[in-house]
Amino acid sequence: MLLKVRVIALGFLALLVVGAIASAASSANPGPFWNHREKTGENGLKISAQAPEAFYGTGGPQELKGNVGIPVILRTAGVKITGFIWNNGLQGQIKLRLKYPPITIIEPIVKECQPEVFSQVGAHNVVYSEGHLAWTWNGEEPQRSEQPVLNQKPAIIFVPPGTQIQQGATALPTGTFAEVKFTGAGCGVLAGTFPVTGTTVGKLIQPANKEEWSNTFTFATPEGKVKQHFWNGIEFRGVETGLTFAGNPASLIGENTIETIRQEISIFEK
Repeated sequence: MLLKVRVIALGFLALLVVGAIASAASSANPGPFWNHREKTGENGLKISAQAPEAFYGTGGPQELKGNVGIPVILRTAGVKITGFIWNNGLQGQIKLRLKYPPITIIEPIVKECQPEVFSQVGAHNVVYSEGHLAWTWNGEEPQRSEQPVLNQKPAIIFVPPGTQIQQGATALPTGTFAEVKFTGAGCGVLAGTFPVTGTTVGKLIQPANKEEWSNTFTFATPEGKVKQHFWNGIEFRGVETGLTFAGNPASLIGENTIETIRQEISIFEK
């Protein structure tokens, strides 16, 4: 049954990948990129959009911290992940399907109130996300033009489903990741449906550096806003990521590990 669920989820994501192949034209100085290889010792090749690498994975406890008129902390025991990685003309790409177990309200303490998350396709406790490889940034100008990249590490900027960094983009795309609905007699001011919007970052934990090969990648989504810079086909643009919940600043905090099904993966600058 687990294999069947993975196949169905990957099949749906594959359709999303096909629709994104032509989303960004190639450029003279892009990156960073995903590479893959079959055997240890090989130099590897860039992953094409026509043959993306599939992966699956899991995550530990996940927390959504925000404010919907009062401070709120939601928690799940973990998450199941499926997806694909590939490259377009600008940088490495990733699409994920995140399936959450039942969600618990940690703060405030309430009874008879159940939160559920719904994606744009209406799936129960399922969220879809897209991502783009980028570089960490200290907010200073020299790091945006540094070549080769020496003082920054690769990371993933996660954006809402159906949005992507386009050629010439000067800012990150906007949109809704999902909506959280609170139902039950005890919800009080929490009763209602609230959107989660904006962007967040996957900070690579293992491997943490470029040109390190592995079948598994561990990344964490941290609390608060994070500075990054991405290639838009013309220049590296500095940005600050951040989520909102019900229009207020929010954070999705968790650590996740994904494992590629076929080949080893690494991140290269070019």
